[in-house]
Amino acid sequence: MTDRYPHMPGSYSHAPETSREAAAHIAPVASSIRARVLAIVVEAGEQGAIGDEVAQRLGLNVYQVRSRLSELHADGKIADSGRRRIGASGRRGAVWVLPEFAPVPQVTGGADGEYAG
Repeated sequence: MTDRYPHMPGSYSHAPETSREAAAHIAPVASSIRARVLAIVVEAGEQGAIGDEVAQRLGLNVYQVRSRLSELHADGKIADSGRRRIGASGRRGAVWVLPEFAPVPQVTGGADGEYAG
């Protein structure tokens, strides 16, 4: 475990002071929330979950949950399934799954080893 993103909440170096303050404020509970978010994604299995669904299940603010999903993704614990679902906001959200349920990138066969989707 480290004291840096994605193991701890972070902000961009050029982010406003309020962003850094928000990261510092959530830091004491972020690992607990991250574990609860991961448990929901695990429970969802191949169906996966979007941020709005996780937030509703945990009774949390969707912004807290989306940040934890980003941290879990950066840490390789979850993956974008490539699917989208409509959330409570009416917008499409990425469906997060465990890496074993994510699509495997396909090599295009190009000489430079490009990947397709």
